[in-house]
Amino acid sequence: MSPSRLLLVILMVLTAMGEISTQLIIPALGSLEQGLGAARGASLAALSAFVAAFGVGQLLLGPMSDRIGRRPVLIGGLSLYLVATAWMLLADSMTGFILGRVAQGLGACAALVLARAIVRDVWKAQAAPALAMTVIGMLSAIALAPMLGGLLTQWGGWHAPILASLTIGSLALLAVLAFYRESNPSLDPKAGHPATLARDYFDLLKQRSSRALAFTLAGTYGAMFAVVAGSSAVYIGLLGLSAAEYGLAFGATISGLIAGALFTQRKIMLLGPQRIVGIGVSLVATGALATLLVHATLGLSVLGLSLPQVLVTLGGGMLIPASVAGVVMPNAHRAGLAAGLMGFAQMLGATCSGLLLGALQDGTAWPMIGLQSLFALAAISGFTLMTRKPRSAAVSAAG
Repeated sequence: MSPSRLLLVILMVLTAMGEISTQLIIPALGSLEQGLGAARGASLAALSAFVAAFGVGQLLLGPMSDRIGRRPVLIGGLSLYLVATAWMLLADSMTGFILGRVAQGLGACAALVLARAIVRDVWKAQAAPALAMTVIGMLSAIALAPMLGGLLTQWGGWHAPILASLTIGSLALLAVLAFYRESNPSLDPKAGHPATLARDYFDLLKQRSSRALAFTLAGTYGAMFAVVAGSSAVYIGLLGLSAAEYGLAFGATISGLIAGALFTQRKIMLLGPQRIVGIGVSLVATGALATLLVHATLGLSVLGLSLPQVLVTLGGGMLIPASVAGVVMPNAHRAGLAAGLMGFAQMLGATCSGLLLGALQDGTAWPMIGLQSLFALAAISGFTLMTRKPRSAAVSAAG
């Protein structure tokens, strides 16, 4: 299969499926709780359930695609996504909605992990810039979907954003059926078996760079997700914005994600993944600490919260595609496994952040801002320690 612009566009949409599913409904969380008669804050459990299923599923579906092929796993995942989204539309309780979100997360994760593996299959040695382009699709969804979700919620209540997810998922499945042919010609009959799966991941994590990049991605995404999950309550509940105004403010704030990913797409072959990750995680930590400082000294405001977040999103936009490329590129023979590891790391950070945020809710912005700083500091500390050369190696190099 030769690389094509159409395939790249399809992969960008597939990479964005998870974020589309989450970002569209965030402006509708308050309406969702009222519509289903749930307690305030109960909808955070639906967000956490989705990212947990989204992360764990990648550990299984990535290696499975190494064994039986990308296409059948991708089609099965998208089909499950559509059934689960339809279930959510018909839910009459928060418990039923959360069950639908779990199944939706399992379906959506196939889109992300398989898109990354397909890029490695098709673009081969030039996969790093293409991976960055697919991540731009995901980051564009983070920037644009809250705006669309806010408008849809004002127009049709909490059902409208979910109906939009169902429509996008249907179009994605049709595009895969029509235009994608199997890209993994070297199937591994031993890949993905339960008896060897843990060992395969352990072997991957024995690589020093893989450990560092996976941990840094988990910490960074945890820092970002604290604001993704908590921003609706803060902007709408505490700052008094409407759902549509929140979508515009949040979308403008995280537009830095796209700028960061474009930088990575253009410079990753020159600078290398690890160097870009180092720059990105430094920006994330700086932005998170600046948000904390502004809130502590000047109090809560739209500008005080939003402006420092541009540094966080700029760094995150650089770091996410670079860290994924840094692990997937050297592991061409097990691209599904490598993509599964990075997808799991990404969602592990988000799940931990979401659960902590739900447990620490106190009606203020402090849990959201404090957790972001905590995860950002963990990310930069872990990256610094794990990429530092051993002293003996440094002395030998100097000599």
